[in-house]
Amino acid sequence: MTTRQFSSAPVTLLVAGAPAVAPCLPAARPPRALDPAAVSAALARTASRPRPRAHTHPGLPQAVPGPRLPEFLLVELHRSYEPAALQDALRAAARGPAARKPAADLLWQRAVAGPAGLDGVLADLGRSLAAGPPLRAVLVTDLRGGPQRLFVGIAPGPPGHAVGLLEELRAALAHPPEPVTVPTSALQRELLRQVIGRADHGGRHIEQLSWKWHGPLDTERFTAAWQSVTDHETVLRASFDWERDGSGDPWMVLHEHAAPEVTRHPHGSLGWDELLAADRLRGFDLRRPGLLRATLLDAPQTEDEGPATRVLLTYHHAMLDGWSVRLLLQSFYRAYLTGGVLPGGERRPDLRDHARWLAAQPTVAAQEFWSTRPAATARLPLAPDPRRRGSGRARRRLTPYEAVKLRGWAAALGAGESSALQAAWALLLYRAAQSEQPRRPARAVRVGFAVAVSGRGIPLEGVDRLPGALRNPLPVSVRVHPGTTVPQLLATLRDTVLDLAAYEWVSPGQAERFGPDGRRGRRPDSLVVLEHQPMTAHQRRLESDLAAHGIHVETPVPAGTFTSYPITLAAHYDATGGLVLTTTHDRALLTDQDAAELLSQSAHLLRSFPDLPSGLSATEVLRSTLAGQPAPRPGEPCPATPDAAPPAVRLDVLHRAERPGAGWVLLLPPPGAPPAGHPDDPSAARAWPGPQALGVLHPDSDDTPPEAYRPVLAPLLAGCAPVALVAPPGRGVTAYEIARLGPPGPPPQVVLLAAGADLPALAPLLAP
Repeated sequence: MTTRQFSSAPVTLLVAGAPAVAPCLPAARPPRALDPAAVSAALARTASRPRPRAHTHPGLPQAVPGPRLPEFLLVELHRSYEPAALQDALRAAARGPAARKPAADLLWQRAVAGPAGLDGVLADLGRSLAAGPPLRAVLVTDLRGGPQRLFVGIAPGPPGHAVGLLEELRAALAHPPEPVTVPTSALQRELLRQVIGRADHGGRHIEQLSWKWHGPLDTERFTAAWQSVTDHETVLRASFDWERDGSGDPWMVLHEHAAPEVTRHPHGSLGWDELLAADRLRGFDLRRPGLLRATLLDAPQTEDEGPATRVLLTYHHAMLDGWSVRLLLQSFYRAYLTGGVLPGGERRPDLRDHARWLAAQPTVAAQEFWSTRPAATARLPLAPDPRRRGSGRARRRLTPYEAVKLRGWAAALGAGESSALQAAWALLLYRAAQSEQPRRPARAVRVGFAVAVSGRGIPLEGVDRLPGALRNPLPVSVRVHPGTTVPQLLATLRDTVLDLAAYEWVSPGQAERFGPDGRRGRRPDSLVVLEHQPMTAHQRRLESDLAAHGIHVETPVPAGTFTSYPITLAAHYDATGGLVLTTTHDRALLTDQDAAELLSQSAHLLRSFPDLPSGLSATEVLRSTLAGQPAPRPGEPCPATPDAAPPAVRLDVLHRAERPGAGWVLLLPPPGAPPAGHPDDPSAARAWPGPQALGVLHPDSDDTPPEAYRPVLAPLLAGCAPVALVAPPGRGVTAYEIARLGPPGPPPQVVLLAAGADLPALAPLLAP
């Protein structure tokens, strides 16, 4: 078969076979119907074509004719169609088992190099149609250039069968079927209201899961595996539509086909932190399917470890939660191990089943439950400032020994580590409420915050295998008395959260509306989350199968979601068993310093709990563990001054680093120094003998806050090179405050420089 046999009509019919082909028949241009007589004549001519005879010779064995390829009806579509639209049309036109096949099985995508390659692809199409589905298409890309060509093949059968399938295909392409729509849950609607229409969403409700893939990674196979998972999971083919019924409420639209987004970057093309930030801020187009994407960044190859790739999954919480993504990841590994194809059909239950279950739930019992929940009276002290923008993030870690010790201590008291995390947070909120009136005696306070429940404690069969937006933040409150002991607080929180089990499907907004009048409009100021899914036997088998192929995958690590709460405290276990604590906070409501203090004090309380005497009161616990550490206090709102620029800090580089990774030595000018100068002799500064880069941090004024140093300092601390802050007399406190604002990881070293000290003499002390 050669390209000379194709006409220039919008649709070309020909009967294909090998080695000879019947003449092609140009079809009527759409939307006119095809001519059944012409199709029948073409089929008849091909069927009556004589087979080549084998030549014989006396005394020689008779030659056996070579196998003849099955003949099939082939249609070339000369117009451009979106692959997704073609997938839907093929599935709508297909009948029998083919209609239940994944859409990817009905449409091939092949690359060729010239007519010979095209002949081979079309011959493969004929072989496939001989024993496969009655309808299949192939999208051919010529590597030598030119437009893509789309061929649709129909298996052998009576002429009327072929004509009928062609007409159904044409009708499906002209009038694609209406997609299935599913009502959104109350939780989804509330999440979407917090991000839709906001240009400065800042990555709100976008989560990232990352891990290292050690061993070979085939990008084509990786993409095919995610495509197969997408074909089996309705949640990955879903999007949102706000115009379905004119109410303004979004609906979920379940598409027949969606293509996963997989991007691979070579090593050195961009930094990991840069990739994380850019991908989070990029967000999603919520009106298009595919609210999960994968990004690959090649890691430097070493002789000891071999090839490695960092994998990043980014998804939107309005469609998926952490539990869901781990389920999808297991399916992806299965597909990757089987060559990129996942066996079986669509997963059930799915979004449709969950929506039907929600619609059938009466709300009377939920209203009665939430109306009896006491409201919190103490709130987290916030310091609103319109000049601060974006979200902050910090991280601390309990060692595996500390994590096991904490888990054993909590289990001995009949609770889990999630209750311990909530108890530590409740004590910090109680302490913050007491610090507002330091001269008064300690008093009982009812503190409140939100806790994340899985949303899978509902009586829906198979809900633990259902991917979707089910994780739900629900408000809790607990009364903390000065004499309350930690075991008592732990038990109260455990029972309070257990009471929520029957109402995990109620959204935060519904819980607020169902609550007493005193709680309406008083949403919690903080959220506490424990991301913990124990490894199953199935996961262990998958990892063993991957290891048999020379692949080792690390435990995925969540980056931490910027939620709608002023601060979120999240915990997860890493690959070594350590408990990682992460806070994300809204800088417009809470300073980086206060958020970092709350995180550090939470970690300190969790480390201290197992060693505390069980009879200590809340007051005694706080006094013995956090004595001398500041408690967050409410700040005064700063007036918006659009004409005034925020305080800035400039970095002047006096000496370049002698080699990469040597680090930085940053000098702080003394109080009262002119902005453009430095107190030390410039010639001495430029004669710096160390290998580090030497620079001066020049603030706008002496009262420039420590937060203003972050934009300059954060990029330097993000690398692996050491950073030292050198402070003259009068700048020591400022240096320490600046050092505490650094990102997770080793903080900068602070050096106090005595009056008249020789700056070059510091070089040996600061040598990396």
